[in-house]
This record gives sequence, structure tokens and C-alpha cells, in this order.
Amino acid sequence: MITTYDPDGTAAGAAAGLIFTLIFTAFYVLLIAAIYVVSSWFLSKIFVKAGEPAWKAWVPVYNSWVFLELGGQAGWWALVAFVPLVNIASSVFICIAAYNIGLRFGKTGTWVVLYIFVPYVWWGIFAFNRSVWNPQPIAGIFIAPDWARPTGAVLRYIPQARPVYAAPPTGGPQNPTY
Repeated sequence: MITTYDPDGTAAGAAAGLIFTLIFTAFYVLLIAAIYVVSSWFLSKIFVKAGEPAWKAWVPVYNSWVFLELGGQAGWWALVAFVPLVNIASSVFICIAAYNIGLRFGKTGTWVVLYIFVPYVWWGIFAFNRSVWNPQPIAGIFIAPDWARPTGAVLRYIPQARPVYAAPPTGGPQNPTY
């Protein structure tokens, strides 16, 4: 063990450094725990609005998996996020999922810019605003290629080219045999 001594022969400087390091580490751990709790709480509110159980937001990697699948992307990109250099592609797919989730909540595509720069604010807004989840999103949703589609049955919806708010057909009954 390496120790440093003050000129008077005591290790007071090393003890002060150790105390400072312990206080800083405890503060850092509490800060990370608080960020995790707040982000999981926000995600749980979003998941409930989307029809998913809230507990899925509290499982560390699984919450990213579910977030990706809610956004129409393959959930396994959450695991790819741990691979160096390839995690950049995972980040792109997570941003695309945020874009698609925003469309499903009836927001415009520009909301993804907020997600890119401050995702915690984006999660907080989407968790507590009055927007409603629409499994049939507005036009413009990004459809992932076959190899990157969700594996679960959460969202296998493929958007069709149709108007979002089509007027109901006018006239009498649709079956002329009446």
C-alpha cells in the first residue's frame, strides 16, 4: 500500500483524500440512482399509456427493448448498445423508435430533436401530457427492414397509405340488397 505522509510524519493528507473520495463516490451513486428512478418512472407512465405493464420500465435493459419495440424497431438493438462502435447504430434505431412513438402519440416528427438532446425531458413530457396512444399512427412512420423488425407481437402493424382522418362515407346503406 502506498501512503503519503505530511512533513510532520502523519497521513492526514491521505485520510482527507480518502474521505473526499468516499463522499464524492456516495454522491455519484445517489445521483445515478435518482436518474434511474426518475427515468424509469417516466418510462413506466409511457408504457402504461401504450398498453404495456409498468414493471417493464423498471428492468434496466428490458425497458430499452420494450421502448424499441413500441417504436416499431427490433428489441435486440438494446443488446447491441453494449457493443463498442456498433452502439452508434443502436442509438440511431433508438432515435427512430422515439420518432415513431411520438407519431403514435400524435406529435409531429420534430419532437425527436428534443429526444436526441434531452431524452429525460422528452420522457417527462410524454409521460404526463394528455396525448393518447394510437396503434394506427399518422402517416410518416418509419418501417424497419425485415431483419430489424420487432420479434414480439407488441407491434407488427405495417402502416398503409391512406388518409389519417378520412370522412365517413356518405349516402345510404353500403349493401344495396336492403
